[in-house]
Parts: sequence; structure tokens; C-alpha cells
Amino acid sequence: MFSGATGVGKSLVIGALNFILGGRATSDIVQSGKDEATVIAKFHAKDESILKQIKRVSGNNTIEEELLIQRSIDTSGRSRCRLNGIPLTVSMLKEIGEILVSIHGQHEHETLLHGINQLYILDDLGGISSLREDFSEVHQQVIEKTKMRDVLRNNQQERRQRMDLYAFQIEEIDKAQLREGEIEELEKEKNILNNAEKIYTTITSCYLHLYESPDAVVSRLKSVVKELQSIAKLDETLLKIFDVCNQLLYQTEDAAFSLGKFRDSFNYDPQRLEYIEERLNTIRKLKMKYGNTIEEILSYHDEIQVKLKQLSEEKTTAEQVDEELKVLSDFLRQKGCELTRKRVATANKLAPLIDKELHELGMPHGKFLVQITSPFLPDGGNSQASNAHSYGFDQIEFLISPNPGGDLKPLRKIASGGEISRVMLALKHQLAKVDKTSVLVFDEIDANIGGRMGEVIGEKLSSIAKSHQVICITHLPQIACYADEQWKVNKFVKDNKTYSVIENLSSDARLEEIADMIRGSEKTDITRKQAQEMLRDAKKKIKSKNVMKNNLTTSEHE
Repeated sequence: MFSGATGVGKSLVIGALNFILGGRATSDIVQSGKDEATVIAKFHAKDESILKQIKRVSGNNTIEEELLIQRSIDTSGRSRCRLNGIPLTVSMLKEIGEILVSIHGQHEHETLLHGINQLYILDDLGGISSLREDFSEVHQQVIEKTKMRDVLRNNQQERRQRMDLYAFQIEEIDKAQLREGEIEELEKEKNILNNAEKIYTTITSCYLHLYESPDAVVSRLKSVVKELQSIAKLDETLLKIFDVCNQLLYQTEDAAFSLGKFRDSFNYDPQRLEYIEERLNTIRKLKMKYGNTIEEILSYHDEIQVKLKQLSEEKTTAEQVDEELKVLSDFLRQKGCELTRKRVATANKLAPLIDKELHELGMPHGKFLVQITSPFLPDGGNSQASNAHSYGFDQIEFLISPNPGGDLKPLRKIASGGEISRVMLALKHQLAKVDKTSVLVFDEIDANIGGRMGEVIGEKLSSIAKSHQVICITHLPQIACYADEQWKVNKFVKDNKTYSVIENLSSDARLEEIADMIRGSEKTDITRKQAQEMLRDAKKKIKSKNVMKNNLTTSEHE
């Protein structure tokens, strides 16, 4: 519990909490002449589910129960955040802060005012959070299946076009009946055919010179051989020359015979040349499409043949996924209907409990209602899976009517800060057992209420503090006397600089502070006795409630 005169800096406590929990901050909070402002906070997160959430957000699975959070901001406005020495982003720190602490104040947008948080509270109270998580899993499957179906629908035409293209390309390459080394063979034959006339004329001329003309080389060589034969035996050298000429005659005759044979068999076919030109042109076109060589074209052919087979064997179609999606959507609606039914039952139980709390908190005519908008209720609308959220089909709104004759209105639209604070307190008192937020902060919960109601609020805060860490800023002694510990905020000036300090009050100092809160600086012995009596009565009531609670627990076990 924090107390102190107006203006001493109690709001700094809330400001520091907001800062360490990832709230928006500017460099204005850095003290003049300093490089940065730093806030350090230590939390003990004993609840395993809270630890699990913090591990998920931070990405650190080594986190233990004790959490040391540090945040600094320098004069340039740059923030640095750490959790147990490990850096965090501001957004991560904000998410962790929302898990650990809930701040309720006149000018704060409390988490309880948001519909989604109201829905989570209702589910926690009804013990149906696990059902909501099951729904969320199915909902995620529906989203994924819907995306798959849409992708398949968009890709089916593209898939068919690709299959048609691959089939055409395979047919085109197959039709060409390519052979490795074929281009070289065709180019060689083409070169011969392009020079056919020259080849034929040259061969004929050479053949005539060697064999058929009157002075043919063969005839003249025969004469030479015949003449040398008559004298070859006379000298060994002449014999050798004869042998050479005789051999030359045989070779020339053989060459002439080969030329004649080649000439007789040589056949120039213009159609063959045309075929070769067309064949090479076909191969050139295939090379432009599928590869630089016949080897590359054939390799591409084998590759697309495999792809065509894979596409042909794909059995998952948009229609098949649609069938699966229909089954999932039906299951989702079934889960959603079950969630709605259990939420309505929980809401019906919660309303009278909150009504009772409001009456005790000075709103004797206050009425509370949980409004559930669902397609599974009369006139609820469409229950298609596309209208679902991860938490179900339902929209939750807490409604309140603080005054007699007033209409029930959304809690978030209530203008009075004091009324909001009391409704928050009523809800927190009822939901303390299921709300897993470790720390609850109530900023000036005593706004617009008197001392009599302050005592009721003090009792309820004390009850909540049995299961939560409660931090409260108050001006009412009736509330302060129910605190387990009381801290006083003081302000002083030193060297022309203003400082705010927080003092943990001993029992005597606390008595003086309660007396100050009753009458101010003009307190008397009578005021001190009043303060002492208030502290004693608060202690008795707390003790009495604890005894009653223990007896009730014992009887329940029996």
C-alpha cells in the first residue's frame, strides 16, 4: 500500500511500473544532466503456466521462478530491455508485462475493459479454457486447409498448362529422334554434297590422266617398266630402280582403279542435301529451346519427363481438400456451439455474484450482465467457419448499470473512474482464483468514495492479496489499514533539485501515517487512537475471515 500527500510523487510508482512493463516512454523522463534513466524490478513467477508464457514470449527456456527485469532509456529516446540479463525488445517486454501485471486506474485502459480479455476471464471462470484451446487448434487447421484449397484452385490451371507444355516438349524432342554425334556426321555429309560437282570433275580428270587418256600415266609407266626390265639384271642399281618403278606402276593402277570406282559410285542427290539442311535446322531450333548440344537436349527431355510424371501422379485436388475442409468446418461449428453453451452457463452464474459485490461496494442498485453475441444463439447470424476467430464464434461484452433505472451499458463506456475501479475490484475479487496475473495494481481506487465504502474496499483488497501481489495507491485510511505493508512517498528539495523517496513504515510510523490520513498534520492523541483502532479492527476482520475460510475448507474436506 502506498500513501502520501497529494503531489509528492505517488504517480511515479505507477509510471515506473508502466515503464518497466514495456509502456510507452520518451527521453523526457531522464533527469537533467544524466545520460539515462533506469528501472529494475524483481518478480517471482510461481505459477507454471505464467512461466511457460514468458518462456514462449522471450524465447528463453532457461527462465526460473525469479525474474529480474531491467529497462533503460537514454537522452536520445533509445530503450534497452533485459530479462535475467538477456536482451528483449520493447514489444516482448510489453507482452511479458501484460502477463505479470494488471494495472487498474482512473485513467488507464484496463485489460479487463477489452472484450477478448473478458472472454478469457469468462472461460477461466467456467473451466473451459482447454476447450477454447482445442477450438483454436481446429480453427488453425481450417485456416491452413482453406489456404491450401485456394492455392490449389489458383494452381490447377497453371498445373494443367505446365503438364501440357511438358508433354508437347517431350513429343517434340522424341519426334526429332536425336542421336549423339549426329550433327558432326550431317555437317560432314553436307560439305561433300555442297562440293559434289567439283569433286566429280576433279576425280574424272584425274582418272583420265592416270588411265584412259592416250598419254595416260599408267601407259607411260608400263613402257618405262618394260624398258628397264631388259637391262635390270645387268646391274644391281638398275634392278632396284626397276623394282621401284614396277611398284609405282601397281600403286598408280590401284589409285586409278579406286578413282574410277569412286566416280562410278558417286551420286549427287539434291534432295539429300535439302533433307540435311532441314535436319540441321530442326536441331538448331531444338538447341535454341532446350540446350546448346544434343546431349543437353536429351538431358532436358529426361528431366521434364520426370516432372510430368510427378504432376500426373499428384492426387490432391482442390475438390479433395474441399471435402476435408467441410469435415473440419463441421467439427469447428460443433466445438463453437459447445463453447457458447458453456459460456452462457458461466455468464449466468457470474452475474449474480458480481451484483452482490457491487452492492457491497456502495452500488446498491448496480446490475451486471455478460452479453454474449453468438451465431448459435437466437438471431445469432452466420456460423460459417470463415466467421470464426481463434477463440470461437462468440463476442463477449461485460455490461453494467451503476444506478437505478439506468440501462445496461458496456463496461468500457462507463464515464466514472470510481465506478470503473469498483467494478474492476468486484470482478477481481470473484475471479482471483482463476486470474493468473501475478500482480494487480489499483491506482487511486478510492476516487469518488467515502470512508464507509473504503472499509469494504480494503477488505476486498485484503482478500485478493491472499492469492495475488496487490499494489494500491490510496488517500483513504480505511483502505490503508488493511494492507500487509504500508509505504509512504515523501518529497524533498536538495541543491535546487526535487527528490521523491519511498519509506517502508514501521508499526509506529504507520500509526502516525494513518493518523495523518485521518486529519492531516494537526493530528491529536484522539486521532492517533482512531488510527490505532482502525488498524486493530482491520487486523481482527482479516483474522476472522481467515478462520472462517479455514473452517469452510476443513468442512469441505470432511
